[in-house]
Amino acid sequence: MPCRESLRALLHIRRVFIVVDVVSECENCDCHIRLKPSSHASLSLPSSIHIQYSEPRCTRSGTRFSPWDTFTAWDPAKLTALGFTVHQTAVSLEELIENAERDRSDGREEDSGESDDEWHREEGEPDISLPKFSSSSPAAGPSRLPLPPLIPPQPSHSSSPPASGQLSRAQERKIEYQKTRRRKQRQRNTANPFNRVTSSAPTHLVMSAQQLPLDFDASDIRTTKGGHWLGVRDQNPPKLKNQKESARWANHRLPQVGELVNDLKRVYVSWDARRPLLILDCHGRIIVVFVGGPDDPEWPSVAAEAGEALKRAREEGIRTNAFAEDAGLHRRGRFYTLKSGVSHGGGQPCPRNGTISDAKQPLVDSLLGNKSVRRICGFQSSAFRTWAPKLFKDYVTDLQDLFKHDPSLQLNFTNSIFPSVTFNLGPQSTAFEHLDDKNRALGWCAITSAGDFDPKKSAHLHLKELNTVVEFPPASTSFIPSAVIHHGNTPLAPHEIRYSITQYAAGGLFRYVQYKFRTAKKVLTEGGENLKRLFDGVPGERHAAGINLFSKPEELMADHMSCFGAKG
Repeated sequence: MPCRESLRALLHIRRVFIVVDVVSECENCDCHIRLKPSSHASLSLPSSIHIQYSEPRCTRSGTRFSPWDTFTAWDPAKLTALGFTVHQTAVSLEELIENAERDRSDGREEDSGESDDEWHREEGEPDISLPKFSSSSPAAGPSRLPLPPLIPPQPSHSSSPPASGQLSRAQERKIEYQKTRRRKQRQRNTANPFNRVTSSAPTHLVMSAQQLPLDFDASDIRTTKGGHWLGVRDQNPPKLKNQKESARWANHRLPQVGELVNDLKRVYVSWDARRPLLILDCHGRIIVVFVGGPDDPEWPSVAAEAGEALKRAREEGIRTNAFAEDAGLHRRGRFYTLKSGVSHGGGQPCPRNGTISDAKQPLVDSLLGNKSVRRICGFQSSAFRTWAPKLFKDYVTDLQDLFKHDPSLQLNFTNSIFPSVTFNLGPQSTAFEHLDDKNRALGWCAITSAGDFDPKKSAHLHLKELNTVVEFPPASTSFIPSAVIHHGNTPLAPHEIRYSITQYAAGGLFRYVQYKFRTAKKVLTEGGENLKRLFDGVPGERHAAGINLFSKPEELMADHMSCFGAKG
């Protein structure tokens, strides 16, 4: 019987385009195949084999190729001289090829009658049968020279999977296609942060979160009258006539932890940033959230890199005199800041992109383009959605309408719905106790800390109305209603460093959208108090609706389902 290993090698020759000299030998019998760079093949077998001839293959460019185009036999004497053991066959190769062409034209199919589970013929390939021929005695020849092993057959699509750690070309193409598809989906998502709402709810985070219930009632939060759009303006300390902002805060100092806990009787909360901490009001609503970071061991290094970017921006700003002389002292603390984003208020006729000086613009651009800074701000937006889905959806609805109405408005990041950001450049970014009364009254401000300090001793976040002092480690994030709850930090040690990144939304933006893209002054001019009351609603109604946008822990999954269709 002819050797099947020789047949497989022969089929392999037919499948691929050979460009080098190859000499193959079967280890089971005396079958030899020699290929030349011209793709001409010569075959010497122990007995004749019926070879079904196939037409040359054609590439996409139209090139036709086949090792059988010019099939010439080698002279036996030459093969013997080269060290081959030559076996004489009873049928010439020319006759075999002629018979194969005749069989193909007649449409006849021949089968050897033998099964071979290891061999899988690809769809569309010609069938090769192995009829029995009588063989003659081999001719004598010199001892054989060592030859390379047979060319292994090329695996077909139906062959067994590759060994562990190895991928076939088809699998590699599939993986590459999936990566490309995911990358394009990310690009589509990041083109508009309002479209980045996914259909997943973080059940594991909700189940593992710590809860701190308080006697505080969120309904008692003080906001401006009318539509309750903003927080009540803070006048502590009072500003004197013609007094500079820096002079107003010159003697202000940060309270120590002992003063807050012992003298003011505030509750000390130890938090290691490993599990989310939910601070609840007396009705179980999540008013404040402390989250550590995404489930990524590299997250601390991301925060550290963002801190270095803030440090470089501060040093460059000082070197180029980008900051005003007294810019390092203001109502929020003794540190330099950079701001960017969309705001509305202070007599503006409509929302506008923040004005940035020419000296500060390169500094802001460097931070907005920093990969670590962008990742932190994207995480803030994502965590906002996790812990306040109803409030997040309300933000998205109004802000999306605003940015559609005025395409000139620009978001800071393509992965965050917050329209404004402030970079606190340190080197010790610890804030005086204050209110951000221009922010949305019943909304959240996101704060992420960075730097090198001991959270057990320094930089605690204290919340006046909630009567709490919470440890706030580096690389962690908190969400607070900064327009209605006084907040600040405890001081750092002289050698410690702290930076922070905050994102927020001005309350005037939402009022502008609800007033049908008009200012309060224009509403009063067009329709008077009656029209304004129509927009603001019944006194207290908007305030109650805003409070109810804060979720309860046991309702988070249901809120995700109702807002985003997420099943947890």
